[in-house]
Amino acid sequence: MEQVPWLTAREERVWRLFTAVLFLLPDEVEAQLQRDAGLTHFGYGVLSALSEAPARAMRMTDLASMARGSQSRLSHQVASLERRGWVRRERAAEDGRGSVAVLTDAGYAKVAAIAPGHVAAVRSAVFDALSPRQLDELEGICTALLRSEIHEDLGDGPASGRQALVGHRGHLEDDADSSRACPQNEDIRASAETQTGEDLTAGLARISDARSAVDFTELQLIDRARAQGQTWEQIASALGMPDRRQAQTRFRRLRERWPEYVPMSAASR
Repeated sequence: MEQVPWLTAREERVWRLFTAVLFLLPDEVEAQLQRDAGLTHFGYGVLSALSEAPARAMRMTDLASMARGSQSRLSHQVASLERRGWVRRERAAEDGRGSVAVLTDAGYAKVAAIAPGHVAAVRSAVFDALSPRQLDELEGICTALLRSEIHEDLGDGPASGRQALVGHRGHLEDDADSSRACPQNEDIRASAETQTGEDLTAGLARISDARSAVDFTELQLIDRARAQGQTWEQIASALGMPDRRQAQTRFRRLRERWPEYVPMSAASR
């Protein structure tokens, strides 16, 4: 195997600066969303994408691509947004297969209310620090770094991924009228100890998202166990349940929460 040359001193310096930007700027923008709206950046991206979609609705598969997330992460997020009354899921009308996420009136009002603060945070974190020439250079750098298939998804259409993640263009301006992974227990405890007032609401929302992620993981693990031939008795024992019926009931209820999920065990039959 050919040996890869080490980074030069300048390359190392630029790389350290670049990774600092990757970590610090998203944290700054997300902190504003958590503080003012109790939303993650990904959650805001989901709401924003739906707000700019025709009829404020999108197939879950398309929404996952637009919001830059996996199907499982999107399912967790949409479940959380459903509990707040901002999104609802429906069966696709065209073919009855798959699910469509629909932004409710309350969800649209939420996006309209928080978009100005989010735009201000993005502008403060990025654009206020750049000259017009630097902005052109940054666009060129980002275009060069992104793989072509990703760049194509970030087109300039009316509901592009750029708008979905930032949400500062499109009809929200004309109308008068939320990668990150789930937090660890230490993060949740730290939030509870240091946050007060509205910040606590954001902390509770993060706990809800974490629980949803755990439940979806359980759904996947049960499904994989079944696909690999494990019996319901074995699964019930692993879950600490007294009999197979409770394990089957648990699996059924998890399936009902994520109707778009296609079980491996069913596909293998």
